[in-house]
Amino acid sequence: AVVGPPDVKVKSESGSLHVDFIGPFAEHEHDKWPLKQYYGSWNYRILYWKKGSNTEVTHIDTKHNSEILSQLEPWTIYCIQVQAVIPEWNKTGELSGELCEQTTHNGVTPVWIIVTVLIGSMLVVVISVPVCFFSFLYLYRLTKHVFCPSYIFPQHLKEFLSKPPSGLQFFSPLPQEEHLFYDKLTVVSEESKNQSDEAGDEASKTTEHLQDSEQEHSDS
Repeated sequence: AVVGPPDVKVKSESGSLHVDFIGPFAEHEHDKWPLKQYYGSWNYRILYWKKGSNTEVTHIDTKHNSEILSQLEPWTIYCIQVQAVIPEWNKTGELSGELCEQTTHNGVTPVWIIVTVLIGSMLVVVISVPVCFFSFLYLYRLTKHVFCPSYIFPQHLKEFLSKPPSGLQFFSPLPQEEHLFYDKLTVVSEESKNQSDEAGDEASKTTEHLQDSEQEHSDS
């Protein structure tokens, strides 16, 4: 009997190819059952290669219905075929249809990226540490200058500020009389001045008359 090709599914994940296969099946009327039940030993052979290089074909034999093809080049298209193998009968089945799938990134970081990240991290540390140190020192000095100034507060101001507000008095109060400085001002009107002059003349005349009377009295 001819052993037909198995059904194959391929999935690309994390730089590897996940291959699942089943069959082949024997069909009789409406019934369908795997041929594996009729043979003592049964293997699957997986053949894969890079697309465009059919000469470099790699094969893997397995007894399971799935296999993970690892250690593949990232972002590369690989083609796969699977066939059944019966070692006891030295018989191989037909190859499945050719399935091609592209791998993704394999998750392995290149060496040059590791070196670049390491050097960049060292540079960041070398630059950031002095910057942080001098920034902290500047803030410390600024805070100390604001809250703890280096100059000494004058002693007399300290004593002044230490006294209660009710006792604040710079100078002793002066006597009330020393604060009063004034001159006497007399206002004389023109009429009053004339009257004063007339009164003065009359007083002069009266004085002269009295002096004459005294003189006559003394002569007598």
